[in-house]
Amino acid sequence: MTKVASYTKIENGLLPRFRESMNLAESTADVQKFFVYTMLDLLNNVLSDGTTDFELAYEDISLAPGETPAYVFSPRLAGHAPLAAIMKESDLPAILSRFAEVATRQYHYLAKKPEKTEAKMYHGTGRAAR
Repeated sequence: MTKVASYTKIENGLLPRFRESMNLAESTADVQKFFVYTMLDLLNNVLSDGTTDFELAYEDISLAPGETPAYVFSPRLAGHAPLAAIMKESDLPAILSRFAEVATRQYHYLAKKPEKTEAKMYHGTGRAAR
C-alpha cells in the first residue's frame, strides 16, 4: 500500500475564512481574487518544508470556471518539481478541486446577476442607478 500525504488539516484551517470570503464577494473578480489568495496560503503551507526558496506569485494559480479541473497553474508553478511530486503523492489535487468547486459555484452565481452585483458596488449611484 502506498503512503499518501494528507493536507486536510491545512484545508480545514483555511476553509472557514474562504467560505466567508466567497459569501462577501461582490463580483466575479472578487471570487477570483479570494480564490487565488487562499490557494497561495494553501500552497505556501504545503511547500513550507524549508528545503526550497520558491516564491509563489499571484499569477501562479488562477480560477478556471468551466474547465476540469477548475484551476490552472502557471507554467512556472507546474514545472516546480517538488510541487509536482506532492501532487502525485497526496490529496492536494482533491483539495484544490474542492476549493475551486466552491469558487466556481459563486462565480457562476454572480455572473448570472450582474445588475445585483452593480447595485451592491455602487449603492444607488453610478451606472446601476441610471
